[in-house]
Amino acid sequence: MRKIGVLTSGGDAPGMNACLKTVVEMSYNYGYECIAFRRGYKGLINGDYYKITKKDVEGIFNVGGSLIYSARSSDFKDIKYQKIAAENVAKSGITALIVIGGNGTYLGANDLAKLGVKVIAIPATIDNDVHSTESSLGFDSAVNNATNMIDNIKQTMQANERISLIECMGRYGGNIALYSAMASQADIVAVPEDPLDREHIYRFIKDQLEHGNNSPTLVVAEKQYNVYQLARDIEHDFNHECRAVILGYMQRGGRPTVKDRISAIRYGVAAVECIDAGIFNVAIGLSNDKIITTPIAEAVQMHSNFRQDLYESFKLLNNPRNKA
Repeated sequence: MRKIGVLTSGGDAPGMNACLKTVVEMSYNYGYECIAFRRGYKGLINGDYYKITKKDVEGIFNVGGSLIYSARSSDFKDIKYQKIAAENVAKSGITALIVIGGNGTYLGANDLAKLGVKVIAIPATIDNDVHSTESSLGFDSAVNNATNMIDNIKQTMQANERISLIECMGRYGGNIALYSAMASQADIVAVPEDPLDREHIYRFIKDQLEHGNNSPTLVVAEKQYNVYQLARDIEHDFNHECRAVILGYMQRGGRPTVKDRISAIRYGVAAVECIDAGIFNVAIGLSNDKIITTPIAEAVQMHSNFRQDLYESFKLLNNPRNKA
């Protein structure tokens, strides 16, 4: 029987299970057996795979995480382990391998393609930094999670007249911070695409306090500041209570949103259709809400998909740097 392989790699993202279920069901619908590799590229290196059936994926469509586990593998950066993985893929007898993950996963898929493995990549990362698609699985869910938490934090901070400094995930990008700041009507957002130094942050806080906002909300993307130290400094320098909150993994877990569930189906269907049509070494994506394919070698070289237009709109409404 013809076989399709599947794995989830990197940080988990809501929608991975929904996509996995779609791939498994589509595989059998098209006359393929489905082989799941556990723990991403670690599973390829270790030869850790098994036949996964429709029964195995019952009830996982609306569940976060990954039934077959998701992991990062530093070993996979070594050509020696890439060759071992490619040999194990060949031993498994699969026609092609579907990898579900972010840009690190795409780099691994490109390495496998160079070694002769036929791959299809599906974007799944809450950071939404896979540049060959408008939207990756998990992003909408993470933004919804972050927005709900920021809403809650704003309410308690307003009741106590405290400044809040809220850090979102995002790896090296500001997508989650930007979208959740806009959706929660936060007062300022700091993203790595346009770094704010302390002078600008202080100027903003001063402006807000002077205009009667005793509980300004600052949303920042991760890896930019030590938010706990910055909150202490703000409290000291303004003599106004300030609290730092790192949202962390609470953004990543939980049920996928309707948008992520629908995208998971569309991506999974498209991936199996590509394999059945003999189309390999491409990344599935969306452009203007239409399914597209991009050669994997190009997908790993594309530039940022940060929404500068949304950021400019947010700055016009909120950022004191634009005030006369």
